Formats: sequence, structure tokens, C-alpha cells
Amino acid sequence: MNRGNLGRDWDEFDGYLFDIDGTLLHCTDAVHYFAFNDAMSAVAGRPLTIDGVVAHGNVDLGILRDAFARSGIAEEIWRPRTAEIVERMGTFVRSRSGEFCINLLPQVREVLKHLRSKGAKLGTATGNLAAIGRTKLQRAGLAELFDFGGWSDGFESREEVFRNAASQARALAGDHAAICVVGDTPQDIRAARRVGLHVIAVATGIYSFDTLEIESPDLLVRSLQELMPALETARKS
Repeated sequence: MNRGNLGRDWDEFDGYLFDIDGTLLHCTDAVHYFAFNDAMSAVAGRPLTIDGVVAHGNVDLGILRDAFARSGIAEEIWRPRTAEIVERMGTFVRSRSGEFCINLLPQVREVLKHLRSKGAKLGTATGNLAAIGRTKLQRAGLAELFDFGGWSDGFESREEVFRNAASQARALAGDHAAICVVGDTPQDIRAARRVGLHVIAVATGIYSFDTLEIESPDLLVRSLQELMPALETARKS
């Protein structure tokens, strides 16, 4: 089996925290993008977009913060309306969920089912707000494979999201449970390190294998499909 520097086989952890976009699936539509723009424009009273703001590896509230700052909207104007913004974005996405164009990445369902069969607790650790992330998972047919969600509601950094998700995982799997993050960005790797978690990096997002390798994840694969030969070998042994 593939261990890398995990200290155990990749499928022997008690809990897993999965990023969504770029790790489990790709959304080729712009529903999420327009949800940001709609909410920001409603607050500002004029058309705004998140153009020019780094989104990959960020979290939704962090994207909003950076986009408002880039547009010259003071924090005292938008921050007291955060709950309203989050609700509006969720409503926007749910009302347009039929417009999602979601491509499931290779062997995602098989890997998730395999980990569940081994008794692992599966959760998300994503920059998506809960209403948006849940909708994506439901549209992809993956929602039922997760035990809990680590969303970005209330958090403005990936580290905070990961810490919260790890706490949820240990509440289900035990205080001393071994937890592993699976993500596709350098920010996923760094946040996992800061929270003290092992991390499997997968080069299915916008970052190349070589770029992710610089961050020294515990295990690096080009896609989750690379883990499947190890499963087949284990079944035959």
C-alpha cells in the first residue's frame, strides 16, 4: 500500500477531511461566482464582482473580505451584514442548483466508499459555505458518503476551517483519532501542517504536481485514481 510519509497506509486513518473543489469535483459553471457578485452588489448598492481576488485555497468569507477591500467597501459597511450575505449566497445557489455542471474526479466515489467500509469517519474541510458545499455534494451524489461537514461559515482562514473540522472528526472517532486531510492546493497543505494533521495532496486542481511537491505533503498523487491500484493489490493478496 502507498504510505509516503504518512506513517501508515493511506487508508488506515480514523478520519478524513476532504476539500471539495479541485479535490472531489470540478464545477464548470459560474453559479458560485455569481452568488458572490450578487451578494456583494446588494450590500454595496452598485455592481461588484470578485474579479482579481485569489479564490483557490481561500475560503468564502475570506474571498468576500478581500473582494470588498479591493472594491473600496469599508468593513463597517459589510461586516455587520455577514449573516445576511451568507444567507443570500446560499439562497442564490440553491435556487440555481439545476445550473450546476459538476464533473466528479476519477475514482472519488470508490475511494470514499472504501474508506467508509474500513470504518473511517469522513468529513469536509472546505472553503465553501455550508449551504453551497452541501448543494454541490448533493448534486454530485456524494452527500450521503459524508458523516459531517467542515464549512467556512464563521471562519476567514483555511486553518480555522481545518481546526474546526478536526474537532468534529475527533468528536465522532475519539479524542486520539488519527486524522488526514485530502486537498489540492498549497494552502490545504500549509493549513493541515499548522493544525498538526497529516495531508494527502492530489494534483487535480489548478496547481501542478511539481508545485504541490514543493510544499512536501505526506503523500502526493496525480489523482485519487492512483490510490486504486493499491486497493486492487490489497484485495488480491
